[in-house]
Amino acid sequence: MNSQSIIEKAKSTSRTLLNELESKALLSEAGIPVVETKLATSKQEAIAISKKVGFPVALKIVSPAIAHKSDVGGS
Repeated sequence: MNSQSIIEKAKSTSRTLLNELESKALLSEAGIPVVETKLATSKQEAIAISKKVGFPVALKIVSPAIAHKSDVGGS
């Protein structure tokens, strides 16, 4: 996905913030190195991805309603 389509997708859903995956895609497209990031949509998928990429892993939230985990009391 290119930077224009990432921005258009966010605009089409009335978002003013990009999620973690979108932000990293933009940075990568600009030539800025980013950490490999995978999206899991279930516990089982998160376990499978973790086993594939190796440990340790960090879990983050991707939600149009939550910009950062600290917004909802996460640490």
